[in-house]
Amino acid sequence: MGRQSPEAVLSQKLRAVVLLAGSVRQGRLGFQIGRPVFDLPLDQGQTILTYWRHETQGLASAVRRADLPVRILIDRTAPEPPPGSYGPATGAAPVEVERDPLDFRGTGGVLRDLAARFADDDLLLVANAAQVLMEGLADLTLEMVATRGDVAIISHADGTPSGLLLVRCGALRELPQTGFIDMKEQALPMIAANHQVAVLERKHPSALPVLTLADYITAVRRHHQRRAGKTHIVGPFSEDWESEFSIVEDGADVHSKARLHDSVVLRGGRVEIDAVLAHSVVCSGGVLRRGQMVVDALVTAGGNGRQRD
Repeated sequence: MGRQSPEAVLSQKLRAVVLLAGSVRQGRLGFQIGRPVFDLPLDQGQTILTYWRHETQGLASAVRRADLPVRILIDRTAPEPPPGSYGPATGAAPVEVERDPLDFRGTGGVLRDLAARFADDDLLLVANAAQVLMEGLADLTLEMVATRGDVAIISHADGTPSGLLLVRCGALRELPQTGFIDMKEQALPMIAANHQVAVLERKHPSALPVLTLADYITAVRRHHQRRAGKTHIVGPFSEDWESEFSIVEDGADVHSKARLHDSVVLRGGRVEIDAVLAHSVVCSGGVLRRGQMVVDALVTAGGNGRQRD
């Protein structure tokens, strides 16, 4: 990557922030909520996806780019983001949604195909869409490019999976043009044979994955703690008795005398008077009746409307 400053390298060579939003099969959480996981709210009026766009805008500004595209890659069967869910297709972080035309290509294969459009020294910043950043994207990216590796990945001391990497397009050409290629298990060893793979170590997670209901609640809670400047304590004596957030989407019906503790009510959901919702999500069509209490659950349509994660 030469001896230019990290800012100069990114300004000249970074071609896109690539959000991976496909999988071999839809996860349980996405199936239950009836929408892509990255379309879940992170704050009032902001989803995980729109937060990615916000952070990409910050990265573009930090490296003095007029714009930096966000490319959302989904597979042939994955649901597309709802119209208007990520804002206009213009601005500092224009969003493009691309569907992989091939089945079972794998993360490495998808990235190899995407890299074919760019020059060898061009860079792609790749992230799993279904995760919530715990650090600023600009800072993380500048630190990764400063490693000067052909691939830079983040490692977490606590074992939390890292879903962020910076890769030079030329390194991806080591991968086969056809067949399934997993990025971590297959692609990285192939690339490492002829290219430098650098590891950026982090004591605490730089981002939290959202695979389950518990993951989602934890990630949103940590996001709000971080935004409020609170220090998160990890350990057997950590507590979560104090509510950090309650989110009610437009189109949801929540009585003013209902109580929400670290919980979310999605559009089309209803929470009636004196109901209590803790560490839970009410999905579209889900109803929490008068005086009911639900803890650590998805409230879905049908039956009693309660399914534990």
